[in-house]
Amino acid sequence: MIDAAYDYLLGLALGLSLAVPPGPMNALIAAEALKTPLHGTAVGAGAMSADATLMVVTYFLYGLVKPYVSYVYFIGGGVMMYLAVLMLRPSRTVANAHGLGNVLRNYTKGYVMGITNPYQIGWWLSAGLTLISIMGVFSIAGLFTGILTWIIAYPLAVYAGKRYLGGKYEVIVKAASGIAIMGFALYFMYIGLTLLFRGILP
Repeated sequence: MIDAAYDYLLGLALGLSLAVPPGPMNALIAAEALKTPLHGTAVGAGAMSADATLMVVTYFLYGLVKPYVSYVYFIGGGVMMYLAVLMLRPSRTVANAHGLGNVLRNYTKGYVMGITNPYQIGWWLSAGLTLISIMGVFSIAGLFTGILTWIIAYPLAVYAGKRYLGGKYEVIVKAASGIAIMGFALYFMYIGLTLLFRGILP
């Protein structure tokens, strides 16, 4: 029983270490949570699904995937740049902003960004390998409990801020989120170029 509790707590800590740090995913969650908490949680659920995919890929295909990880910086940077531009451009309409289709689109955004996010991929190739080396049911449960807790609590906090602080808060959060995502996109592309030239030049 003590071993099971230890495995669960370790997985929980690892899950929070993946979900909580500031990054492009939390910026996207914050921007979408301004509509409703469900929209932000949908992005987080997409990212969590991406984590599940990356966990399986890391476990079964680690040796095959590792040599090509550097290319992910370009792919992830491109996806983030596209989402940042969409976020920062003026909204023409708010029709259907709260519909099921929009929630599903947010889930897709979270999944696509997560599966191409160099930070998430790097996490699974480092800290994630620790979890895989344990690979107990309780560790996996703890990991996804930590992620699930964050993707529910964080959008609720962002939306509460909008309700109490008003329209200016929404503008600031959306602009800051878009700029943050674009900044991460440029940074990841820079890393990708650096790795590329290191491979070409002697």
